[in-house]
Formats: sequence, structure tokens, C-alpha cells
Amino acid sequence: MVSSFARSCTLDPSDLGVHTPSAMALTNPLDTYLRGIHDARFKEFEQDVVHRQALFERAKKFEQSRDKRRREFLKGMGVDLATFDREQEKELKVQEQELKSYLDEFTPKVASRPVLQAADSKDAALRIGAFGEAKHTLVHPYAATLFASDRAVIKDVSGVTGNGAINSGWVFPDEVGKIHVKDTAHCPVACFIACGGSAVEFAVHFTFTPATTANYEMTAVLAFHGFYVLRSDDSWYNCRNAQVKLTVSMNAHQYVDFGWKSFPALIDRDEDNDEEVTSYDLTRFFDYTTVLRAGDPVIVTVKGALDANAHGGGAYAELNFQDGTANYIEPLFLSVQQV
Repeated sequence: MVSSFARSCTLDPSDLGVHTPSAMALTNPLDTYLRGIHDARFKEFEQDVVHRQALFERAKKFEQSRDKRRREFLKGMGVDLATFDREQEKELKVQEQELKSYLDEFTPKVASRPVLQAADSKDAALRIGAFGEAKHTLVHPYAATLFASDRAVIKDVSGVTGNGAINSGWVFPDEVGKIHVKDTAHCPVACFIACGGSAVEFAVHFTFTPATTANYEMTAVLAFHGFYVLRSDDSWYNCRNAQVKLTVSMNAHQYVDFGWKSFPALIDRDEDNDEEVTSYDLTRFFDYTTVLRAGDPVIVTVKGALDANAHGGGAYAELNFQDGTANYIEPLFLSVQQV
């Protein structure tokens, strides 16, 4: 889990792009400390996965009874249910064909767009220089983690893995400096039928040991390169929806968690009628201030939650920081300043 160089240290521009693969050997107390934090947080994630599944099963059971009553009502009104079902199937087939055509045409282009690594490195070098002149301590990312309610989502990520409740799982990626993660949603059903949702989270961990007991301001800098896809097309008798959302929060842990600080959503798109493939390339700053005690390590975590939801035939949502060489999340550094 730990990069050999990833200790509290001051960065300079020559450090950019150098990321040593992690190894989950738990060879030192700091590794064990972080693993304990990880285990507690994944347990909370598992509990949420189980809760979501219970809500889905309840909604599914409820909708089955409602559908039965709905069909009885339509039949009582003289609706030919065989014709109704046939038209529903025809509409679903058309929508699914149009969705496939749309994805085949547009997603390869955005997945294979030019890599912005050189621009990121130049930008980060300037920021490192400015923070250095201000006498900030700049810290490398120490480790990264991925949580998924469906472990198939992270099966291709190289690293140390583990399984959780239902089909959930986690991984400590070998590559700390570039996080590859995505979430997709496609539920081709009628608008009154329940769909289950997914949960995908990434986290990057920084660590340092304060020299003085004082109030510290910590600013994490992450570069986001990805894209999102939304497709939904309401018909005159059926409803469709597609949504993507990316939220970020930050926490510090010294002996205990100090508590998560949430930030405004980085991406928040919810559409009933839309066809959209949009790239997302931004460097974002996340700050956290708290009192820390001298002499004991601090784990600072930036956590992101990806949420893609789609409902109805032909509806699709995707939030992608994974496919191709140009799409990833890069934790650049953590700036630490006593205030």
C-alpha cells in the first residue's frame, strides 16, 4: 500500500510524474494504521450497500403489486393488454438500438482524446513553486483506495483486493498517482419499475507528522480528467431519466476521525430528455483546517463518490475517469501550513 518515497516531504517540480507502485505488505506501523482506518470506513460502506439493497428489494416488491393493480385497471377500461405489451416491447427495442448507435458513435471519441499530462505537470510545477515560496510543506499521495458495491466494476484495477457484503469489494491500487474509476447505469424497464443503484468511491490518502501542536490548514490538489454521458428520451407514454453526480469530501484522522467536510458537487446533471457526451478537465482544491498534536502521524483523506443513474429503455448514464489514456484522477499533492 505504501510508496517507498511517500513520507512527509517537500516536493519540487522534478518530483512530478514519479509514482512508486504500492505494496500491501503492512511492513510498518503507518501501513497498519492506515489499514485500520480503511477497514472501519469500508465497514460503513458495506452497511450502506446492504441498506440500499434492502430499499431496492422493498421497492421492487411494492411495484410488482402496483403493476398488477394497474393492469387490472387498464383491462377494466377496455385496453387491449396484448397490444399494449407489444407496443412497449417495440418501443424498448427501438430505444435500445438508438442507444447503442449513439454510444458507438460518440464515446470512442471522448475516450481517446489527447492526454493532458504535460499540461498538468507544468501547472503543478507552478503551484509547487508558489506554495514552496510561502513555506508550505508539500506532501506526496501515500496511498489510494477504491470501494464498489459491485466488485466487477474494479476487477481490472491492479492491486490488493478484498470482498465485502453482497457483491461489494475494495482495492488498494498499485498505481497511487493515477486513479482509474468509473460508474455506469442502464436499466431498460418501464418507468414504474424499480431499478437498483450502484455505489463507487475513490479515496486518496496523504500523511505527515506535525512538528508542533497547532492549528493546521491542509489543501489537497487533484486533477480530474474524464467525461460523462447522458442519454434519455421521454416518449408520450413512458418516462426516462439519466443522472450523473460527482461529490468530494475530506477528512483528517489523528487518533480519531475529525469528521468529513463536504464540498459543492463537482458534477451534477439530471436530465429527462438529453443526448450529451461532455469532457471534464479541471484541477480542484480541497481544504481542511483543524488542530493537530505534535509527534503523531496524521492521515488526510480526500474521498470522491461517483453516482450514475438511468431509468427506462434507451436511457443511459456514465461518469468515466478510466477509459483510454486521457481519463483519470491524479492526486498532485497536499499543502500543509500552520495557521
